[in-house]
Amino acid sequence: MNIVLQNLRQQLILFFYALSYFTRVPIPRCIDFDDEQFHKANVYLPLIGLGVALVMGGIFYVSQLIFSIPISLILMLIGGLLLTGALHEDGFADCCDGFGGGYNAAQRLKIMKDSQIGSYAGIGLVVLFILKLNVLIELTAISYSSLFIALLLAHTLSRYAALFIMQTLPYVRLDKQSKVQSLATKLPQGYFIFASLCALSSLLLLSPANAVSIVAISVIATFILRQLFLKSLQGYTGDCLGFAQQCIELIILLLLTVVLQA
Repeated sequence: MNIVLQNLRQQLILFFYALSYFTRVPIPRCIDFDDEQFHKANVYLPLIGLGVALVMGGIFYVSQLIFSIPISLILMLIGGLLLTGALHEDGFADCCDGFGGGYNAAQRLKIMKDSQIGSYAGIGLVVLFILKLNVLIELTAISYSSLFIALLLAHTLSRYAALFIMQTLPYVRLDKQSKVQSLATKLPQGYFIFASLCALSSLLLLSPANAVSIVAISVIATFILRQLFLKSLQGYTGDCLGFAQQCIELIILLLLTVVLQA
């Protein structure tokens, strides 16, 4: 019994690690951070996505009781940004600048490290949010349940895609100032299998045919991004994970506007 309780306590600590890094949700001050164990918090990345989706869905439901659908969706997106601290969007913007303005791996990494936003990042973020908003409007027009299902799938599976990239590529920015360095160690096999089961269980919300479509497109898109990072940087950085998460999230939302209408 003591061993079971110790394991449960350890998993709770890892969940708090994940919550503290991937969101702005405060965690108990009694939690001590262990650099040697911190990378294992990645196992809960799909569940963090699930939690973000639930919060965003709740914001939309409350907002639409007062405001129009477009305004409610914008408030929902703002809520998601505040909840995560725009962590993934920041990575997306940095990658847009790096891949848009860099001519080799060293130059791309240098540009991505720069805290100033460039024209590629600005354009990328504008296009990203215009697409997201219009896709979410279409999903809402199908039904509110379609919107909620899409949020759950997109936020869960896109974070799993980022986790897959972490598991299959080397981390290329091993400097002490890197925010993601403590998370860069690959998960043990058992932890990765658990994360995979958590992510794939979200597909139970769809019919088998639609689930296969989502998996197929997501896998193809993830491997394309993986090859892009491998060819351009010889690995991944934290910014690459944010870029991948945002791209896969948008791709899943776009695909769901089609399959949920069928």
